[in-house]
Amino acid sequence: MASEANLTRKEVEAKLAIVGDYVKMDYLQACLKKPLDFDTKKFVLVKLAEIYDSKKMFLEAGKMMRNAAEINTTYEGKMQDFMKSFEMLVKGGFFDEAEVSFTKALTCATELQKKRIKARKKEMYLAQAQEFLKKDKRKHAVETFERILEMPDLLPNERQEVQKNLLDLYEKLGKIREYYTLKKGANKPLQQTKTQEQNLKESKESSENLFRDLGIEL
Repeated sequence: MASEANLTRKEVEAKLAIVGDYVKMDYLQACLKKPLDFDTKKFVLVKLAEIYDSKKMFLEAGKMMRNAAEINTTYEGKMQDFMKSFEMLVKGGFFDEAEVSFTKALTCATELQKKRIKARKKEMYLAQAQEFLKKDKRKHAVETFERILEMPDLLPNERQEVQKNLLDLYEKLGKIREYYTLKKGANKPLQQTKTQEQNLKESKESSENLFRDLGIEL
């Protein structure tokens, strides 16, 4: 049997099987202060992150999962763990920390994987913003929607929906300056689109008149 200074994964699993979550947290934290082989340390970090996540301790969960990602031996494994860290941190509204994990995930990804995880990032933010709305966590929802609005890959309908939600939240929170600034900006794309459509229409009419003057039937 291994000494207490050299715990194995099997021993850790045996201990976890007979204690509750809070004892598990204390035990796993103590394990990290001892010499552990790679497999055992990875297991301890991931398990601790999962327990933190289940207790809604999202900052601790995200950081612990990021630590697990750092010691992963493959780029694929690192990317997946960094994204798990990102998602845990987003759930708690710790967006700056989430961006750290996301950036690390990007550095481990192939070009194809980068497209996939960028899409996942947008999905995660959009879903979490709606979750904050459902729980009436308005300030968290505002910050989430503001982050989403900065994303360059937002579709027009997604942008309009985000702007609509933000305007409603700004009004409810009494953020008058933000409300009118966004309202003014939200109208610009529509105005620009109408102007572009008008220019195209005028250009088409001008071309048709020119061909008609030259005696060319279209």
